[in-house]
Amino acid sequence: MNNKSTSVRCMLLPLTTLNLLVPNSAVAEIIGYSTPRQLSDSSEWFSGVVLWRGVYIPVVVVEQMCGVNTAQTGPRARIAIIYNPEKDPELPYLGIHMQDIPRAYLAEADSMESGNDEGLSEYLVARVDDDQLGRVIPDLDKIIADLKREFNPGRLEELKA
Repeated sequence: MNNKSTSVRCMLLPLTTLNLLVPNSAVAEIIGYSTPRQLSDSSEWFSGVVLWRGVYIPVVVVEQMCGVNTAQTGPRARIAIIYNPEKDPELPYLGIHMQDIPRAYLAEADSMESGNDEGLSEYLVARVDDDQLGRVIPDLDKIIADLKREFNPGRLEELKA
């Protein structure tokens, strides 16, 4: 008999009112916040691009995508550099604006409960636990699909002007 519990090492990415739960393997790096360089005619949730390791990374504000109010960027703000799960060479990463330092989280099947998913944004897959901590799993595929409508590498020409 196998009593081994299924678990996934994750990171809790703190936003203003939500905590995004993503697997450690999805996170390339957490960097200090620097104001993204804006591109013209962009949605409010696409805050611009930041330079990371010689590559421009588009940065999104997930709460704005979800229609949730956000706080002003504070001194503890960070950007999570996330791998594109589709491994798209034109958009290999995206940045997620966070309000604080992320925390490690061990998601264990035995202790996890699905929360109430009523009224959940299309950019979120599910609530995790009904304990008012606002832990949610983001739909990275949907976020990236909408980001691709806002950003493509050709738009970086705007930065040279």
